Amino acid sequence: MRMAMWGFAPSPGHASLMYAGLLAALAIPVIIHMLQSPTARVIDFPSIRFLKACQKRATRRTRLKNIILMLMRMALIALVALGMGKCTRMKEQTDVLPDAPVSMIIALDNSYSMGYVDRGRSRFEAAREAAIGLIGTLKPGDEVAVLAFNEQIEPVLRDFTTDHERAKAALRETKLSVLGTNVDPALREALRLASKAGTAAAAEKGKESEARTTTTTTTPTTTRTRTRDEDEKERRRRREIHILTDLQESGWDAVLKSNFLKTVEAKAAIFVTSFGRKGSPNAFIESASVAAAGPEQCTITAQVWAVGAGSPGNAVALSVNGKPVVQEACAVRPGAPTQVTLTTRLGPAGTYRCSLALQEDPLAVDDHHHFTVKVGERSRVLVVDGDPSAIGPMSETFYLGNALNPGGAVGDEGPAPVDARIISAAELPGTKLDDYRTVVLCNVAALDGADLVRLENFLREGGSLWVFLGPRVNPQHYNQWVFLPIALTQVVGDPTKARTFEFGEQREGHALFKTKLDLRAARFWLCYGTDRGSIKQGAAVLQSFTNGQPALVEGAFGKGKVLVFTSACDAEWSNFPLRRAYLPWVHEVVYYVSGADVRASSFRLKEPVKFEALATHYKERIVVTDPAGRRSVLPPPQLKGGYAECVFEDTNLPGLYQVQADPAFSNSGGFGVNLDVRESIITMVEPAKIAAAAPTGLITFVEGPKRNVVEEVKKSREPEKAWPMLFKLALLIFVIESLFGNLISRAARAGAAKFPLFEVLRQRNPGVA
Repeated sequence: MRMAMWGFAPSPGHASLMYAGLLAALAIPVIIHMLQSPTARVIDFPSIRFLKACQKRATRRTRLKNIILMLMRMALIALVALGMGKCTRMKEQTDVLPDAPVSMIIALDNSYSMGYVDRGRSRFEAAREAAIGLIGTLKPGDEVAVLAFNEQIEPVLRDFTTDHERAKAALRETKLSVLGTNVDPALREALRLASKAGTAAAAEKGKESEARTTTTTTTPTTTRTRTRDEDEKERRRRREIHILTDLQESGWDAVLKSNFLKTVEAKAAIFVTSFGRKGSPNAFIESASVAAAGPEQCTITAQVWAVGAGSPGNAVALSVNGKPVVQEACAVRPGAPTQVTLTTRLGPAGTYRCSLALQEDPLAVDDHHHFTVKVGERSRVLVVDGDPSAIGPMSETFYLGNALNPGGAVGDEGPAPVDARIISAAELPGTKLDDYRTVVLCNVAALDGADLVRLENFLREGGSLWVFLGPRVNPQHYNQWVFLPIALTQVVGDPTKARTFEFGEQREGHALFKTKLDLRAARFWLCYGTDRGSIKQGAAVLQSFTNGQPALVEGAFGKGKVLVFTSACDAEWSNFPLRRAYLPWVHEVVYYVSGADVRASSFRLKEPVKFEALATHYKERIVVTDPAGRRSVLPPPQLKGGYAECVFEDTNLPGLYQVQADPAFSNSGGFGVNLDVRESIITMVEPAKIAAAAPTGLITFVEGPKRNVVEEVKKSREPEKAWPMLFKLALLIFVIESLFGNLISRAARAGAAKFPLFEVLRQRNPGVA
């Protein structure tokens, strides 16, 4: 437990004389008191026997007052003697000597919020300068360990050293990171280092001892005396932990929740120096989403936050491939998100490297958000209706056609990035497939040999095929198709619609399901059963029904993709076409198979990036180039369910990453990496909360912007001068003693007038009591 300690610091040569004089001086009031107490002879006078009782009471009162007066005089002499002896009051642990060696652990916060600029200098620079100043307070032989911390620990010096210049040089080389704050592991590591304090100093002394043994000769007595003194100082070594931070609230959550500080024994003095300021304003971009807004156009919506006090005015600028293209002013209300929408024409199909930027503020690192946008070609889709009808709603493709182009009639130029044309199965032989990117077969009974050959060639050249089943389908004929990824069996379900089933499991992480859709309202009563054992190599089930049957199966043929949906595209086998989710679901599948979508790709720092495609598309190693220009060649992919998967984990820098990979792989066009913006919410934790989670007196807080931490630490090492207070107290007692003595004298004189006979007897015979 930490407690205060009183100690004396007289000059060593006169210490014993001073204490002897103190004891002698304390005896003076006692001797005077004894000398002033005469021995009385008792003489009985009958005429004054009634006065004896009164005289005894007066004598007792007088004695009590004299004793009090004696004690005050003794206290006065003791206080003066203590003041002359330079009495001091120690502030730290009772087992620490004022001149004891020091073991200092410096934990420097280099999270990106420390890059906040105050008065032309970042908080990190101020903290680093303070850390160098703390090392300057150490004496030769004192040891220091330095570590930087953010979300993790970054050892600057892995152990204690007595080379102070080396420690300063290492601090000057320490840089600001792009990560958030977590004080918990840094504080635990600092306490661990404090428990092994003295190791570097002991090693240094060992080296000096060896050198002294070979160069000088000392007497055994002198060596033993010095060793005892050094051992005593080492035992009473001072341990200091200095945490230089901005007291970011999110960074202290783990410390406060774990409550481990309550179990810490006070073997070290912990100083927490804050370089933050309450109410510091900051604006940042939390996220960005991208949506198609017409051919070659997209809408980018930025989520902008502001915290702290300050002007809410700002502007968001969009740069594409390094060139500014559009800017939008916005008014950001502190404490609430603001959506800022920017619309731009990106151009033809391809991948675009995009960055959003705010007007620069004191924390510039979070004013940018990076992402890539992959724009597919405006896909031409050929829809083959296997059950057409002159009455629109009775046609097999009625709902599908409206979903493909909700802005107008199918085949019209509209805002959707899909240009769909619907034909009957009878028209297929006369239609040129090369004009389309995707063919959709809807409840087509069968295809003749020539059409099958054309479809196979279409797929080999990179086209895509999406197959919807239905009551007209001939499963035996379909099973002869070489590009069909799975064999069909028979229709399963309840034609009476009494028992239904729903969408079930889906392949997590697949590009088709990147956009979350609520499909729970869809009910199916019929679908085609399949033989899972017949699934072809490289094919995979993307989604299943709750009755255990596959719902959506993907396969590859040549350079193309084949998707089979085992239910119908109209409302004959389900209510799915009548549900709200049907339209976005159709778009997501068409975008996926044809590459006609507009998709953004961005990740958080330290978040792994997965590259996935059908195994048949993997031809060569994937290469990733980070914003600093470092190239990483990924190892061969793992094969899972017919898919090739590679993972890139070195997302340690914010910015835009370039990728060399087959276009069929997800994220093949590159991606952006951004900060974890929890650190951008500049909110300081209250020191009282930290103090309440620790034993009393364990932590000392210093406000870096207002007070010099170096001077505060120097003061903490010096014993508090108590002798001025003792002299003041001695003066006060002197005044009280004088007043009390005068009061006693006055009382004695006043009492003498009341007993004239007693006074006469005392004059005649001084021995009368």
